[in-house]
Amino acid sequence: MKNDTKIICLIPLLLAFFLQETYSQVNVNDTIKKLTQRPPRVYHTNRLFTEKPVIDGKLSDACWKTGEWSGDYTQWLPNEGARPSQPTQLKILYDDKNIYVAIRAFDSIPQKIIRKAGRRDEFLGDMAGICFDSYHDHRTGFEFDVSAAGQKTDLLITNPMNADLNWNAVWYAKTAFEDSAWTAEFEIPLSQLRYSKDSVQVWGLHAWRWIDRFQQESDWELQSSTGPGMLYLFGELHGINGLPKSRRIEIMPYMLGKLKTFKGDPNNPFENKGRRWSGNIGLDAKIGLTSNLTVDLTTNPDFGQVEADPSVMNLTAFETFYDEKRPFFLEGKNIFNFDFDNSNLFYSRRIGHTPSFYPSINEHEFMNYPDNTTILGSAKLSGKTAKGLSLGILESLTSTEYAKVDSMGKRKSISVEPLTNYSIARVQQDFKQGNTVLGGIITSTNRFINAPQLKFMNRNAYTGGIDLLHQWHDKEYYLDAKLVASNIVGSHEAMTNLQQSSARYYQRPDIHYAQFDTAISRLSGYGGDIRIGKGSKGLWRYSTELIWRSPGLDFNDIGFMQMADIIKQRNSVYYFINKPVSIFRTFNISLSETNNWDFGLRYLSSNTNLSAYFELVNKWAINTSVSYTSQSLDTRILRGGSAMLIPSVWYQSLYVRTDPSKKLSCELNAELSTSGCGSAQYYSFQPGIKYTPINTLKLSTSFNYSGNRNDLQFITTANNSSEQRYILGKINQQTLGTTFRVDYNITPELSIQYYGSPFATIGNYSEFKRITNSKANNYPDRFSGLIPKLNGNTYEVSENNNGIVNYNFWNPDFDFSQFRSNLVFRWEYRPGSQFYLVWSQERTDFVQPGTKGLLDGMSVIRNISPKNIFLIKFNRWFSI
Repeated sequence: MKNDTKIICLIPLLLAFFLQETYSQVNVNDTIKKLTQRPPRVYHTNRLFTEKPVIDGKLSDACWKTGEWSGDYTQWLPNEGARPSQPTQLKILYDDKNIYVAIRAFDSIPQKIIRKAGRRDEFLGDMAGICFDSYHDHRTGFEFDVSAAGQKTDLLITNPMNADLNWNAVWYAKTAFEDSAWTAEFEIPLSQLRYSKDSVQVWGLHAWRWIDRFQQESDWELQSSTGPGMLYLFGELHGINGLPKSRRIEIMPYMLGKLKTFKGDPNNPFENKGRRWSGNIGLDAKIGLTSNLTVDLTTNPDFGQVEADPSVMNLTAFETFYDEKRPFFLEGKNIFNFDFDNSNLFYSRRIGHTPSFYPSINEHEFMNYPDNTTILGSAKLSGKTAKGLSLGILESLTSTEYAKVDSMGKRKSISVEPLTNYSIARVQQDFKQGNTVLGGIITSTNRFINAPQLKFMNRNAYTGGIDLLHQWHDKEYYLDAKLVASNIVGSHEAMTNLQQSSARYYQRPDIHYAQFDTAISRLSGYGGDIRIGKGSKGLWRYSTELIWRSPGLDFNDIGFMQMADIIKQRNSVYYFINKPVSIFRTFNISLSETNNWDFGLRYLSSNTNLSAYFELVNKWAINTSVSYTSQSLDTRILRGGSAMLIPSVWYQSLYVRTDPSKKLSCELNAELSTSGCGSAQYYSFQPGIKYTPINTLKLSTSFNYSGNRNDLQFITTANNSSEQRYILGKINQQTLGTTFRVDYNITPELSIQYYGSPFATIGNYSEFKRITNSKANNYPDRFSGLIPKLNGNTYEVSENNNGIVNYNFWNPDFDFSQFRSNLVFRWEYRPGSQFYLVWSQERTDFVQPGTKGLLDGMSVIRNISPKNIFLIKFNRWFSI
């Protein structure tokens, strides 16, 4: 059966190469020649001399009788270069304050226009939009879209086809309907864009339309998947002249009231009432220094979240990554981005995180612990000069935080987080019309540590990086290189913790190229990533890459990094089609292989991955992948012990979805992972359903069940006299979770949303073992079985079975149950200004050792005492 599964996963690859022979008859060279040699399409706009339009979606205003209508859109998806199934017209006007856009989307069967309502920044139903590369540097596009139902979406576009939906501008859009078309009107304030101070402006221009029932995109300019990136293929917007000096001042204060309710404890003076009231005020401001440089300021930014972080049971030694949700840090985050092999030098959730020190208290003491560190203030300067220099500077200061401890009526404050300053500076310079981009980043974290209990934290941490992107042969080939370094200073305790962290484990007995030293007060490291490849022209992409991270490299004071001490070599090849073939609207196939070494050049592992995506003519889609990881030398599994040989792993996944344009659509995710020697198996099954009974209401639910059996799950390190024992066990873990969502979008500005997610996972351990020869060739020779005796909640181990207890460890069985939900009423009573009513609830129960079954773990949720948050929030946007 296993071999049959592997053969099935290879069928898509064989089929794709067979179809390539058919597809090769299509002359893609003609398309490439058109893209590289054609002049850009140009739209000439006019200054508005009539009254400005009333933004109601109806194109009856006098101004729309002036200027140029432009049509002749070209299909991009699914049949690149073909005529679209329905025509579209575009008109652009401007004055000293705004850009005005009119779009007329014709439809021969107007009753089939899909008008699904959704949340802001959600792509649903028929849509149309416009994008401005207002710097005209082919690097950043400011896009404004609207659905046929009138819902707005705004985003930043970067090459090759990346979208950042976290950017939110303040603009106006409405839609309406004619006999044979739907129409849209936009009013986009110039204050929301960045552009040069030249008297004569030339911007990049992209306009598009999506017809949902056909899953078809057409574009005003000729776009192509065979090009080097979307922005390089933009048309041009001419005719914007004589704009006045930009004066952009935006202020958005907010007020927030919050009520927390929980199970009261009459003995706890901090929680005896079962409720806690709080309030907050804050301010975000945006000041345009010039038309292309902006300062953003915030004091006490809001932590109120529309949706909680997902439930996770993390059994690894590595930190879980969570997405940012605060508006101040989302705005313009792409400017500060410096990705480095699935890590980043700037991870904004470090700022304002949960305090780092958690005091231990005595039996009759009670503690009031802060939820997060307070951000006293933050400032950002970002923009791009006329000479192609992109600049981003961020400064943030968080306050000292204290936990209050009550002991028989006497109270004291304990410092749990020091006053901390965070700084980031990011620059990039364009050369040769953007063919070469050279940049750099510097970050610093400075903690003012005075309390002795906080000396385990790093005092000063600095990281830096240089990146270079060079493209040649009309951007067909590229070199992408990054070099990074870090330098961290702190107490001996802090440096000891850093050396022993899961990123490096300097205390490993078999590491000969790094020395564990408890007397140092500084740790430094470096790394690099060099990739060279073919990125455009034709239907093939390929690259080769070399990555290295020295053992001392660390970003985690203000960035995110899970692992140092690694060298990787990676090759990849990718093939796709841009026109329908046979039963396929589109498909792509990728193959990659990766080899890993540690910094002592000791071979660790190899991985090969094959994946394929197919979209059928009926608009169903299938995504499948299979990968093989060789027997590995794992330097982390014993969490400070010697490296250990781990059996090989086969991994397979399958994703299937039905036509997303239908009122009822379904999807299925499935995964299967099996390890050699029968040592481990993981599987998961996640079906989901989305149903739109009426255009304003969307219901969705997903169900997830997974099983994890691993004979080599780390439990603890025990001491037997002067020797350490690394204890592993067989875990049998089962996880069950569901998610329910209800989106009722009454109007584009008024919505009610519900999110609920019950989650339960249980873990039972057996077949305990201690490591005896972690690198033995034969799998059974790497460990010795243990027969511990359970005494209460503690396992006692007698290695010689003579009744003498050599060491013991806590029973690791666990039950974890959690329910998180949000009910949100949102009203955008004017553009940029919002009113929220929120009810959030959390029920969490963690028991160790656990005794429940999986279904019991779900059913017990109803009996867990809930923690509720009732929140009312009001903000107001002002433009001066």
